[in-house]
Amino acid sequence: MAEEMPTLDDRAIADARDHFLASDDTADPQVRRMILASWKRSRENNVGIDRLRIPYVRDPDLEAPLCRSAAPILDALGRQLSGESVSIILTDQTGLVLDRRGCGSEITQNLDDISLAPGFSYAEQFAGTNGIGTAISSGRATLVDGGEHYAQELGRFACAGVPIKHPTRGKTLGVLDLTAWSQAPGAMLMALATATARQIEEELLAQTGLRELALFQEYVRTCQQSAGPVLALNNDVVMTNDQLRLVLDAGEQQALIGYAMDAMRGADRESVRTVELPSGRSARLRFMPARIDSAPAGGVFRVRLADAAAAGRPRSGAATRARATITLPGLVGHGAAWTRCVQQVDSCYQAGDWVAIEGEPGVGKRALLRAVHQLHKPGGHFRVMEAPDKQDFDAWHSSLAHELSIPDAMIVLARTDRLDEKQTAAVSALLVEAAASPAEHARVAITITAGAPSDLRASFPRSVEVPPLRHHIDDLSELVGHLLAELPNGDRLTCSPKALAQLCRLNWPGNVAQLRRVLHYVIQHRRTGIIEIEDLPAECRSASRRVLSPIEALERDAIVNALIDNGGNATAAAMLLGMSRATIYRKIRQYGIMLSLAR
Repeated sequence: MAEEMPTLDDRAIADARDHFLASDDTADPQVRRMILASWKRSRENNVGIDRLRIPYVRDPDLEAPLCRSAAPILDALGRQLSGESVSIILTDQTGLVLDRRGCGSEITQNLDDISLAPGFSYAEQFAGTNGIGTAISSGRATLVDGGEHYAQELGRFACAGVPIKHPTRGKTLGVLDLTAWSQAPGAMLMALATATARQIEEELLAQTGLRELALFQEYVRTCQQSAGPVLALNNDVVMTNDQLRLVLDAGEQQALIGYAMDAMRGADRESVRTVELPSGRSARLRFMPARIDSAPAGGVFRVRLADAAAAGRPRSGAATRARATITLPGLVGHGAAWTRCVQQVDSCYQAGDWVAIEGEPGVGKRALLRAVHQLHKPGGHFRVMEAPDKQDFDAWHSSLAHELSIPDAMIVLARTDRLDEKQTAAVSALLVEAAASPAEHARVAITITAGAPSDLRASFPRSVEVPPLRHHIDDLSELVGHLLAELPNGDRLTCSPKALAQLCRLNWPGNVAQLRRVLHYVIQHRRTGIIEIEDLPAECRSASRRVLSPIEALERDAIVNALIDNGGNATAAAMLLGMSRATIYRKIRQYGIMLSLAR
């Protein structure tokens, strides 16, 4: 289907957009359907209108097949556009910017100002209507020009995004986007972006066959050398031998593939990793990369089950259920994600393996380690050692050396991202020495905040991710009762079904720590009885899909409180806050505020 072209001039589009934002009515009927649909999605995602908050996701993998296939084509296009104010942008299927070629210093600087750069995500949920995110959401080539952008900051640009499809499976692998100044010739941008995307797809097709051949040859060679389970995969292909299908059930195979993909990501040499399967068994994965010339083609894994007696058969359902009944002192939760995490940490502890515990702030990484230690060594020595300030490092290092020598103790290293390179090397050497010592020593774990760097990770052969609260929200009811019982006077309160349902709708960016904070607030304002929605703080009266900035959170709370004080009358609340009626309705939608409004 051909891309709809703009039917209104930029001023008319801007007026239509303002009308759309200020009311619940639909926009001018001349606004393109694709743009209007994207505006609606952007509003539902609470995308910032006046100021964007584009998240930095990660350093892009420039060795990915899409990047390698596109690189020479983007080089050639960059030379053709030299001197023009056009930027060439390549993203993955999520909107993460992989590559950007600047063809003009002024536009390059302006793109830096709005974080349209490698490592940042321009998915619609973050950036609103734009050539990249809207092309991904719609699955179609998309031109977004000037005022058609949802966020005002993007209004000075025109961007043409074209999805890049997998040559054999047809799924979207990424987007080729050309961004220029607003009012640039849209038809020319679309034609050039489309032709370039097709060139990349042709190169992907040629490279896919070569990668799969190289992977297959490595897989056959490994199967000939090993009688055990073998798994081979890349982004396009998964191959397993009969032995793997015999000893692992479907759930274990799926989990193993996930672990293998994770282990293969960014790895360019042989490595070994031990993982925990859903049944409770451990599997040792030996990874061998497959290559075509110098480019990665995937990897082959030799799999060895740690439980040799059970290696010939899947673990029985009864044994699996028995492992799922682990109850930790001081913690609650029976959701699948939480249960699996507990099983993995417990398995690491019983095996004496040092483990890296990863997760978002507030998920309970330290609490989980403390509980597992208390389960097996009640009253045993447990010490959390947070990385110190620079001037205190020597004393902290000496204390760590002493703690490591205590048999059956549990030592938890925390906030190690504070350490500089020299300090990290000193701690790493100390850990290596302790691990190699024939004498008994403490168990050691490290807590790592999701996304934070940690050069000490290599000292910990096992890793477990603690799920965020939103991924085991089915545990929230149990958590609320448990936390209320822990808090002073909290045992006098119960939570109504409506209030509990509202809590379950929230995203909980601060996880269990945020839930505890919310309940502490409630206790300060209601001493006994039943917690209703009206008793919850302002932050729980909305359901924003993104983390708000401190200023946005203050504005949301002010609006909620003004609405409560005025009986839900939005007009009166707007007057109190000094904003227009249209603005307060827009903010109510933007922050997902859930209050009954007076008519």
